[in-house]
This record gives sequence, structure tokens and C-alpha cells, in this order.
Amino acid sequence: MLHIGRNIFSLVVSRITAGVILFLIYTRLVQYLGPEVAGQYGLISSYLLVFSFFIDLGMSQLVIKKVSENQTHADKYLNNYFLIQLVLGFVFMAIMDAVVYFANYPPTVQSALYVASLGLLLSAVSLPFRSVVNAFQKLTVIAKVNFVNSLINGAMMALAIWLRQDIFFLAFISVTVSIFDIIVYGYIVHKKFVPFRWQFDPQFIKTLFIWTWPFTLLTVFSIYNRVDTLLLPHFRNFTETGYYAAAYKFWDVLAFLPNVIGISLYPFFAEMIAKGLKDQVKIGLETYTRYMIALGLPLALGAYLLAPQLTLAFYGKDFLPAAGALWLLVSAVAILLIYSPANSLIISQETRLATRVTGSTLFLNLILNVIFIPKYGFVAAAAVTVLSELNQAFWYWILIRKKIIEYRFLRYFIKPIVAGAVMAAAVMFLKETNLWLAILGGAVVYGLVLLGQKFFQRSDWELFKAAIDIRKPAAAPASDINPSGT
Repeated sequence: MLHIGRNIFSLVVSRITAGVILFLIYTRLVQYLGPEVAGQYGLISSYLLVFSFFIDLGMSQLVIKKVSENQTHADKYLNNYFLIQLVLGFVFMAIMDAVVYFANYPPTVQSALYVASLGLLLSAVSLPFRSVVNAFQKLTVIAKVNFVNSLINGAMMALAIWLRQDIFFLAFISVTVSIFDIIVYGYIVHKKFVPFRWQFDPQFIKTLFIWTWPFTLLTVFSIYNRVDTLLLPHFRNFTETGYYAAAYKFWDVLAFLPNVIGISLYPFFAEMIAKGLKDQVKIGLETYTRYMIALGLPLALGAYLLAPQLTLAFYGKDFLPAAGALWLLVSAVAILLIYSPANSLIISQETRLATRVTGSTLFLNLILNVIFIPKYGFVAAAAVTVLSELNQAFWYWILIRKKIIEYRFLRYFIKPIVAGAVMAAAVMFLKETNLWLAILGGAVVYGLVLLGQKFFQRSDWELFKAAIDIRKPAAAPASDINPSGT
């Protein structure tokens, strides 16, 4: 638990610091581009994100799981996975280029997407190295690399504004970041974990694809919360896509929280289940679900109360229509945040069932978006995203209780709901005075009411203090041991 807490703390600190810088630069970039061009840039980002779900066919999760359970074969997984990713990178780059060619986009958008597809290929090549780092639970390394990635991203955005560049220049961000990842992750893995060699086993590669099949379907189906960004330009226009991209940036900034929880708990759950330590799994699941409830509820409530003010403050009056989608998307992130520990557990242990649930969510998402986006636009897309996350959360809760362990979490909502009600009153009172005072005041009130209700236990404080005390070494889990001795 201490090792997980320290991993999460390092990732959260790095992502918050970099995320704030990147978000502020992005808001200036969007104002510079305007709604229509911002929609075009949002389309490029959506292509990269959607194709990134396909690029490894879910094999990274399999490799993380297998290496976490037994690190003695980490070099075999790395070497063969690298070849697979090199081939898949070229395949999906070609597929993306073909889709763009026949999509009838404006010439600038089309050229920028071709550049972005090169970034997709390079990102695929970096995945095997990053997966090995993740499997060894050295997430502080990932935290540092992510921080530098954000700085590169922000610097190139700022340079685009300064030099008055268009989206073609911005498309090179993915290329630059991916080259950096290949160099850094490749060096770290080769020197500290397992040596990389050009050794490939055709039979093992075939076995990997067989094992990966459930993860492949799960990964493909996981695009459900990004399908709308590709549909909007076709059903509506680039201006509405720009509004939605502006609102979705709040999702992107906040979604690092469930992502951090997921990548921190996934190898832990895999290792504990493999050892038969279900009591540790239950403790980890309930503890981090409780934390996420305490974080998720005020996020959703605050976004609902302050959406117009937040939109105006960060994007200006030209983007004020985005407020309706903003609070819905933040609410969707809050739901994702709350079930992120459950998500890690069920993907780790019941991948086929997780695939069925996510497939049903994708089907639901597509049907509802096709019905409602043409008539109601981007706000309907945001509402469908909320429904999709609720569908995932409900079925994961049912499946974990039936298939893995019995755990309770509904009782943890009571005290945060009470604290949220008091927070809402404070925000409503302060928001007409000053937005930032309302945010700060609401956060302070919420925290004080939670403390007054004794929501946090003694063990929570001990875990928190140990996690932030970097001078005190954490007891290394079994998965930290390097079998090669390097």
C-alpha cells in the first residue's frame, strides 16, 4: 500500500504541475486559433487518441500483467513485443492515412493529420519500453517522463502562438514527444531493467496474440468516450467541434487522476491475485475507491455550479456555449474516477467480462450519439458520455462482487454528499464575488466538513505521510526485484 501510495503521489504531483502549465497555454492557443480552427486541431487530437487505442491491440496491458506476475521473462516479452509494435505502428499509420485521404477534409487539416500519423507510429515504438517500466512498478520514472512531455507540448504550443503558426505546425508535437519517449524509455529499460536485443521468437509472438485477444477487444471498445469527437464534424460543423474540444480539455486535464490510479493499481492487483492475497486486494480496492469518491463528488458539483464562469475565465466569451458540455464532461470524469480502482481490478482478472461490458457501452454510445448529435449537437454528446460512464461503473460493480471479491463502497458516499451540500452553499454565496475565491472557499469548506465528520481514518494519514516522505525508503514489493541483477 505504501509503494502504491508513493507511486500515485509522484504521478499526481508531476501531472498536476505539468497539467496546469499545459492547460493555461492551451487556453491561450484556443483563443488564438478561434472556435473553427480549434475544432480542426481538436479533430487531430481525437484521431491520435482514438488510434492510440488500436495501436497495440491491448498488448501493453497483457505485457504489464505478465511481467508483474513473473519478471524472469521480462526480456522475452520486451524483445518480441517491440517487433510487434513496430509492425502494428506501420499498419495503423497506413490505415489512418487512408481514412484521412477519403474523409474530404480541408487541405491543411489533411496535411496535419498525415504528420500526426507519423507521431502515432513513433508512439507505438515507445510502448514496449514504457510497459516494462510500468510492470516493474517504477511509476516515478513515468511521472518524470510525463512531466517533460507536457513541457515539450506546452513549449511547442507557445511557439505556435508566438510565430503565428497553424495546425500543421502543431501536428509535429506528437512526433517530437514520441521521439523523446523512445530515447528516454529505451535507455532506462536497457540500463536498469532488462537488456534490449534483436531476438524474436515467432512461436512466442503467436502465443502473445492469442493471449492478447481479450485485451484487443477491450481496447477497441474503449474508444466509446471519444467516438463523439470524430462524429461531430460530420454531423454538425468545426465550430461546434471547437466548443466541444474546449470543454473536453477539462476532461483531458482531470482524466489523469483515474489514469494514475489505474496504472498504479493494475500491476498491484495482478501480483496480489497471483499470490492468492485477496485480503490485500479488498483493502486496496476499498481504500482507493473511498478516496476517489471524496475527490469525484466535489469535482462534479463544482463544475455544475461554476461552468459558465470557468468557460469565460479560461476561453473568453467566444467559447461561452461550451459551458453546457463542460460540467457534463467533468461529471463523466468524476464517475470514471470513482470506479477507476474497480476498473483496474476487473481488467486484470476478468478481461473477457470487461470486454463485454465495454462493448455494450460502445454500442450504447454510438447509437445515442447518432440519434442525438445531429439534432442537439455537442451538449448531447457530453450527456451520452456521462451515461456511458455510468453504464461501465454499474456493471463493473456487479461483476466484481459476483466474480472476484465482496466489497462495499456505497456507504462511503454519505459523508462526501453532506460535505458537498455545504460546499455548494458556500460556492453559491461566493461565486458572484470572485470565481477563484469561490473555488478556494468551496474546497476549504468541503475539506473541513469531511474532517469534521471523521471521513479519513488514522491509517489514511499514516499512509499519506509515508507516501510524501521521499527520504524514507518504501519496502520494495516482489515486483521491484530485477531478476537479471542489472
